[in-house]
Amino acid sequence: MSTQNKQPVVSDAPDSSEVTVYLGGPALVRENRLVTLPEGKSEVSLAGLPEQLVPNSVTITNVTGDGAFKLGPFSYRPANLSVAAILEKAVGTTVTLIDRDHLGERSTTGKLVHVIHNQAVIEEASSGKVVIVPLGNRYSVDPSVLKGLTNLASLVMEPTVSKEGRYGIGIMYAAEGLSWARRFEVFYDAKAEKMLRFACWVDLTNNSGAPIGDTKFKLIAGVNNGYQQVNRGRPKGGARMMAMAASADFGGGGLESASFSADNAEVETVGEQKLYTLPDTLALDNGETKQTVLVLAEGVPVKPEYYLQDTGYYLTTGRRDAPENKLPVYIRLLVANDKASNLGFALPSGAVNIFEPDSSGALQRTDASNLGSHVAVGEAFTLQLGTPSKDIKATRRLTKQKIDPVVVPAPAEEGGPEAGLEVAPSVAAGPVMSAAVAPAVAKKPEKKPRYCNEERELVIENFKDKDVEVQVTDSLPTFELEFTKPIEGVKGLVQAQGAGSFTVAVPKGGKTKVVYAIKYRVE
Repeated sequence: MSTQNKQPVVSDAPDSSEVTVYLGGPALVRENRLVTLPEGKSEVSLAGLPEQLVPNSVTITNVTGDGAFKLGPFSYRPANLSVAAILEKAVGTTVTLIDRDHLGERSTTGKLVHVIHNQAVIEEASSGKVVIVPLGNRYSVDPSVLKGLTNLASLVMEPTVSKEGRYGIGIMYAAEGLSWARRFEVFYDAKAEKMLRFACWVDLTNNSGAPIGDTKFKLIAGVNNGYQQVNRGRPKGGARMMAMAASADFGGGGLESASFSADNAEVETVGEQKLYTLPDTLALDNGETKQTVLVLAEGVPVKPEYYLQDTGYYLTTGRRDAPENKLPVYIRLLVANDKASNLGFALPSGAVNIFEPDSSGALQRTDASNLGSHVAVGEAFTLQLGTPSKDIKATRRLTKQKIDPVVVPAPAEEGGPEAGLEVAPSVAAGPVMSAAVAPAVAKKPEKKPRYCNEERELVIENFKDKDVEVQVTDSLPTFELEFTKPIEGVKGLVQAQGAGSFTVAVPKGGKTKVVYAIKYRVE
């Protein structure tokens, strides 16, 4: 049975859909379309597909219905609504071109014969003459030329069914322009040593060229390789959310009233990827960015650690003009990702904004950190703050330095065996040997190894109202390094390649001085 002269069956939107969005690469879209088909062969148009659909990714996943369904050929028809397409279909019809310039507005009405480049060939209605005029700023055409033109792509099929009835057609395809970004938000109470709020926000952006109705969204923190990829701009909306959070006022100098609830995403492992399923369906207009919560936890305990990590011993070695260095002391927050800490959620990587309340309770953005990699359930993670402590100061001084002098052994007496004289072989070969003897050559004297003995003094001051411990990692020379004296007042001394690490206890309002001596080879 031919499909000619038959009105095609059109499905404008899916009855249900599901989208998996990747951090990189196209999204994977699954739709189910319900259509009523007559017995025999039909033309079915599944309209409303995104403009950035990857054509060679379309597949039919399943078909349901009362009768037998024979899948015929199907084709992808991209969006074709444009000014050029309208003018092309308007050829042979009456049109009006309206143009405006410094001389005013003028119009030309007649039958459109042809369009070439930016000019129109028109058989003028008033004079009957053929005129060539530039395309105007405005056009008036018969509405019938819009038939068959659409700003949305469609999938056209030619199935044959054995029985008239309702059929469900499942399709799957990849689409560019759908992306998600994640960012973390921490409300940190330093006095209580806990995070009043730990939230991972998701920014979903739709630039696919088509709106998305209520859809179940799934997110994968990976790249969907195998399809053509395009560059994407940064999702919008993050700055606005951060500004909203920063302006919040929780009163009373604390965050106790900041509590609110949200459903966390469900997480599972698919292959080697983590798949997050958002709890609620979402609708996204084309060009829209929508924000939702991936995970929300409250009352998460943290363990702050203070650490000092020098980046190079050459800052002091041998510098008599600058024997002292001010060293920053940084802070990192240790967090256990488990149920006992009110977490226990597989976390993606992402930037972390940290907010703390001022004396009025208003949140201020005080620092930033980063989860550089995925954090598994049960795995501890660290938030390294980028701002050094204002209340813990460290100073390192080079108090002593002695380098062995250069010693060059004197050569042995000329002509003696110690001089290392050698006789060169004859320059001639043959039965007659040359009697010439090369002059004596003295061996180059070997230099003795030289060592440097140093004594360093590290002073750490604590201006906080509580005792702290500071983990120190000091960069050290690597060549034949040794500690020549025990280090007093430190814990856990570890000597590694190019560094020495230990922990220093510093009382509140006081200071601790650590002195250590090293020896290393300089040449």
